[in-house]
Amino acid sequence: MKLKVLGSDSLGNGYLLQAQGETLLIEAGKPLKEVKRAVGFNIASIVGCVVSHRHNDHAKYVKEYMAAGIYTLALADVFEAKGIDTLAFRKKIEPMKGYAVGGFQIFAFPVCHDAPCVGFLIDHKEMGRLLFVTDTMMLEYKVPGLKHVLLEANYAEDILDANIENGSVPPSMKPRLTQSHMEIETTKEILRANDLTDVNEIVLIHLSNGNSDERRFIREVQETTGKPVYVAAAGVELDLSENPY
Repeated sequence: MKLKVLGSDSLGNGYLLQAQGETLLIEAGKPLKEVKRAVGFNIASIVGCVVSHRHNDHAKYVKEYMAAGIYTLALADVFEAKGIDTLAFRKKIEPMKGYAVGGFQIFAFPVCHDAPCVGFLIDHKEMGRLLFVTDTMMLEYKVPGLKHVLLEANYAEDILDANIENGSVPPSMKPRLTQSHMEIETTKEILRANDLTDVNEIVLIHLSNGNSDERRFIREVQETTGKPVYVAAAGVELDLSENPY
């Protein structure tokens, strides 16, 4: 199993899980042409796309994907926000329910954002269980049996406060960030609360372009967990096989 990152920030989010003969897309925030290049123009290998919420950096290209025949799973709120009323190539998902897409088993659960939003547990025989959580201020669940973690680490409060102080960030931004995105200390708390014994790696996703520090975040999460830690950015590829070593 391979993870390919198309993007993981406010400019557009997109991730590919590539198994033997099938690909699952996570998020629809990058143009279809980039997806096609990432799968070697074998769009028939894409068994589906799951979308966390309606904001454009995660869902802008939902309609384009569906027009290309990509089966898309999202909250009803996403389809309504994008003006999609066709029944073709879509599945309205509900929190706390599971779905099968090709060889992928997907369970959606609610998270705390300023729009209806879900995280995903994704299981596949080639990788085991993956946790995907973005655009939330917290995570209330402990998840057993994890092998891979993709978890938001959007900002650090001290960096945000310094940016507000020097005028590079408007003070009005702080309430939205603190109520809808995950601060690095919260990221670490969530990781401490879960059993990471069998986790192969932690991938930090959706870092703020100005209110985060990639090297610091990697160092702090490594110190907290003792696990290999990576930051998702366009072009990053990782082996997510269940037993990669």
